[in-house]
Amino acid sequence: MILKNGKTLVALGLTLTLATVLGLFAYRSSAANTGALMYVQGPTTTTCQQTSITMPAGYQGSNFGLELQQFWPNEPVSISFTFPDGRVLSPVVTSINDLNSLQDPVTALSFNGVPIPINGLDGVIDMPANFPWISFTDGGGDYYYPFQTTNKWPYGCYTFTALGLQSNRQVAANFAVIPQVGPAPDPGQASLIIEDNTTGDPSSQQGALVNIFGRGFVARELISIWITAPDGVVFSFPYQPTTSDIGSFAVPFEFNANHPTGFYAFTALGNLSGYQVISRFNLTSRASPLSGWAQLRVAYPSSRNGAQGTLFEVQGKRFNPYERVDVWMTLPDNAVRGLPSQYADANGEFFADIYLDERLPTGEYDFTAKGADSGFLTISTLSLSSGGPNVPIPDAGSTVNADPAPEVLVTNDSLDTGTSDTLGSPPELTPLFDSPADPIF
Repeated sequence: MILKNGKTLVALGLTLTLATVLGLFAYRSSAANTGALMYVQGPTTTTCQQTSITMPAGYQGSNFGLELQQFWPNEPVSISFTFPDGRVLSPVVTSINDLNSLQDPVTALSFNGVPIPINGLDGVIDMPANFPWISFTDGGGDYYYPFQTTNKWPYGCYTFTALGLQSNRQVAANFAVIPQVGPAPDPGQASLIIEDNTTGDPSSQQGALVNIFGRGFVARELISIWITAPDGVVFSFPYQPTTSDIGSFAVPFEFNANHPTGFYAFTALGNLSGYQVISRFNLTSRASPLSGWAQLRVAYPSSRNGAQGTLFEVQGKRFNPYERVDVWMTLPDNAVRGLPSQYADANGEFFADIYLDERLPTGEYDFTAKGADSGFLTISTLSLSSGGPNVPIPDAGSTVNADPAPEVLVTNDSLDTGTSDTLGSPPELTPLFDSPADPIF
């Protein structure tokens, strides 16, 4: 375990109540070293491209069943889901379709009678407090529960893992989320255009303001808008615009640095007419050209490669004395996460120990540091590998880590940055404007 501000980063066990719908297909997997068994039931099957193995599959919003056998009787068992990008998340949070996981958390669950704030996946940042799912087997060592996917589950192949907390028996099985193919929607007379506010092109860079123009709907009807990300995750537009007397509407949308790059599909649905149209937009990343002679390096681990749960140390030098240094990291999908700004010492040097946990995807990360006064910009790269298939298990009296990653745990910074928020955009990607039309993640 890693200590942060005197508290251990661990979690509590909870049980949720979900819909009970049984799947049609089952798949069994067993761990050779334990003999435990896992069966997964889903509404269909598919073949995972990475493994060429046929496995049960489902759709966003569908149910699947998970059955365990050959654990100890009445044993607490922890269940974890490894997502296609390598994040390890608990069913406690992945089964909640939360429109905004970073604000106004739901408090529908409790532990020992105390309400616990539970955040689901927002489809963009996805940094919920990762409470592990712990339930008990029956007297025969068996367990079954019907889980549910949401539209915040990306398309791809998943690994489900169960760990007996007394027997230490562990078993895993595979599952896939695939697109559900249905009849083509009726566009009626409607049309939809998504364009960059400056160029008018159906493509732009992170930080761009885009315009959504719809025409051909009926007069004064509400329009539902949702956005499908490149990995299939769906998030909703923050409000429903109303068409004019001739059936048109116009609304802005801002792609901030938190959005990964790739092709997005915008869908507009007329609530009265039923007209549904789709238009696509290509989001690309902004270049970060190196400047000056400052340097940034990953000092620990020495290989610049660590597993989820590693405390990475980055060091910067040759900045101006005492200047503010803005630091951010680029994830494997090109989404950007900001860290609290650091302050160089009298020699223009700083260090920061950064904790990357199981909620972050595996792959290559770029860390960028830019001096606010000097303008010097430098980049260093590290690799994050899997830290294991299980959500962290609790210690007695400890609480779950509710802070979003990346976290700066130790730093030379002796000045107050004014915030502990680690999710802001780099300075050049700050919002262009602030209005009720802006989505909040």
